[in-house]
Amino acid sequence: MEQKKSVSIIYERKKGALTFPCSGAYGGPSPDGNGIIVHMFIEYNSVPYSTEIEIVNQRMINPEKGRTVTRGDLTREIQSTVFMSAESAIVIGNWLVDKGKLLLERKKIGGPDE
Repeated sequence: MEQKKSVSIIYERKKGALTFPCSGAYGGPSPDGNGIIVHMFIEYNSVPYSTEIEIVNQRMINPEKGRTVTRGDLTREIQSTVFMSAESAIVIGNWLVDKGKLLLERKKIGGPDE
């Protein structure tokens, strides 16, 4: 009897699965050392916590010069958290690098001049 030489894989999207923007990631080994935790985030300029504007004679006086309480220069909003094994992290990391290089090559070939 001949052994099967390939495996068929079907991709299914979980009902309710979301697509998130991602401008970076933060994380590292899990506290118990059994895997890698990655927090995928989107980064943007922070919105002020609050602004106080002076009112004189029932009119706002120069709203742009109000006192603003900030929470930091940038906000990193966690979009999702992923837990994976060290082996999966390496495979996925290499896959991302390969796909990133492929996309950059395509951009060079099909640049704005073509």
